[in-house]
Amino acid sequence: MSLDMLERDGQGNIVTRPVTGWVTAPVAGMYILLGLKYAETPEELKVGGRRLQFGITPAQALELADVLVKQARGILDAKPTEVAN
Repeated sequence: MSLDMLERDGQGNIVTRPVTGWVTAPVAGMYILLGLKYAETPEELKVGGRRLQFGITPAQALELADVLVKQARGILDAKPTEVAN
């Protein structure tokens, strides 16, 4: 997938919404329920935000997990180490 598919605001910036929680559960041995809790505004962060629920296949879950791990490792591995004074 390309970054071109991401939602943008009027200035062309990619819109982001912080994820504040999630839940997963198997459903009928066929797919995985993925529930995400997120906020659209700073005010929503204070009151619990919004929720979205998705049904994803096991193959999609594995692919998503793999991509998230690779992205997270790339960020964590790129952080500079602290230099002691």
